[in-house]
Amino acid sequence: MRLITKADAARALGVTREAVYAAIKTGRLSIVRTGDGRELVDSTTMRDEWGRNTQKRIGVGPKPPAGQVERTRLRPHEATSTSSAPPLPPQPESLAQTVERIPDYEESRARTEHLKAELLELERKQKEKILVRAEEVESKWVEIITLARTKILGIPTKAKQRIPDLDTDAIGILDDIVRETLEDLAA
Repeated sequence: MRLITKADAARALGVTREAVYAAIKTGRLSIVRTGDGRELVDSTTMRDEWGRNTQKRIGVGPKPPAGQVERTRLRPHEATSTSSAPPLPPQPESLAQTVERIPDYEESRARTEHLKAELLELERKQKEKILVRAEEVESKWVEIITLARTKILGIPTKAKQRIPDLDTDAIGILDDIVRETLEDLAA
């Protein structure tokens, strides 16, 4: 049996000294009185008592280092429970990697502020006519290409008006050449 102070117990458990004092006061954590009257905690049974008698509160307590996912460990009494359900098979490594980590408040707020700033920047660029919507660009290009196609298809008719000597066979050949060219461009 190795005896440690309440402050050392708090550090070992990753909680505040006040939490250890409260656990001792409510009987969730036992102490040993030495001959000189000091109250010390038995480090060999401390973790078992803490896990068995203390409820874990979500979002409270020590956090894992950045970039790591917190893994919930079973408490001793949960690991030895006699359950009729068969144990779950081990998960493949690829499934374990798909679990997303929940960011803390500061990280979430920083992301939100960054996205808001990007949206404001996009709105500013739209108002300054630096950026335009893709739908507007597409509709304008459709309009330009349709107008160009109509003008090109009108070449044989204009040629007939300006060169009255052209016969209908020549106009038909010109029309075929223009349509063939437009089909090649469309492909």
